[in-house]
Amino acid sequence: MRACPQLVLILSAIAAVDGAAGSNCRHGRPKNGNSIPDVSANPYLATAKDASSIIPTISTTVESAKTGQAQTAVSTEKPQVTEPTIDAGDIQPQELDTSSQNTASLSTSRQTRSTMAALKEPAKKFCGKPNESEVLFGTPWIVFSMNYNYQSIKGSSCWSVLWDIDPTVGTNLVKGYNFIGLTQGLETRLSDIKSIPSKYEWTTSKTTDYKGNVVYDFMTSDTKGDSTTSKAQELMLWLNWQGGQVTIGWGEGPIATIDGLFGKDGWKLYQGVNADTGITVSSLLCPEDGQFGDEDGGSFEGDIKDWLVALSKEGVFKSDTYVNVGNAGMEPYYGTVDFDNHLSLRINV
Repeated sequence: MRACPQLVLILSAIAAVDGAAGSNCRHGRPKNGNSIPDVSANPYLATAKDASSIIPTISTTVESAKTGQAQTAVSTEKPQVTEPTIDAGDIQPQELDTSSQNTASLSTSRQTRSTMAALKEPAKKFCGKPNESEVLFGTPWIVFSMNYNYQSIKGSSCWSVLWDIDPTVGTNLVKGYNFIGLTQGLETRLSDIKSIPSKYEWTTSKTTDYKGNVVYDFMTSDTKGDSTTSKAQELMLWLNWQGGQVTIGWGEGPIATIDGLFGKDGWKLYQGVNADTGITVSSLLCPEDGQFGDEDGGSFEGDIKDWLVALSKEGVFKSDTYVNVGNAGMEPYYGTVDFDNHLSLRINV
């Protein structure tokens, strides 16, 4: 069995967003939201020791919203090897867990001095455009700020997530999707995947009520690499949602009920076509009275393959379909709330 290196990514996203007039409630990827930069030049890390010299430190910064559009600021500071005698002082290096050659931990929390790396490169900022991202070379990750309704956003949307969104305007318009996505282990048949272990923890600090959700979002197809045609399938796993949010297909009612998944009975499966993409979206919602967490935060741990297998048994796709896209994150609607996200996700083949 070959395992992708596991990375625990602790990221902060900031979104200060005023609602603006928009379309009806929408879930699922927009037409141009599926492309992931080519990372074929980045092989799997052989050991955690190798990772110590090439994994970048990831942090996020916040810019005051002046343009009336979305702003995302992500620092991808590249470490450079220094002599052990150098005092790095207030440097913020990544913290690596070298207990296993198949795992590595990446933290954005402030660290003490390091004799391994000195961080030099300034922050890279993504401002005012949709679907901007940063590939974390040497890791199986991509940081993605998918602001597909960026023209309806006043403010900013970045990772951890601070929302400041007017609830009286564009109430049912999902403003975007901030997520961490996989770049390795994908385009593999579900039947060839051993497991997809994941752990997701989030906490919230809110000053108003808010509307939004915490989801996993995967895409499958009978065609390797396909995530854009109408033959692809978008799959959403809803762990927690607040503010009366509903999914595509809600009006038609659930097409199936799944029991015994992740320790809970009564999962409801909704299905509908995303009018913007023509792709069928299958959303599995945990029982409303048994969500993972509440408005103050929550946690989830499980094998994501169990969810995909459950959907295949319901006839959503074939058991040997290709898993082409995998990520997890949050969709903002409105409210003033700060999310702190801790996510680990990998595909074992």
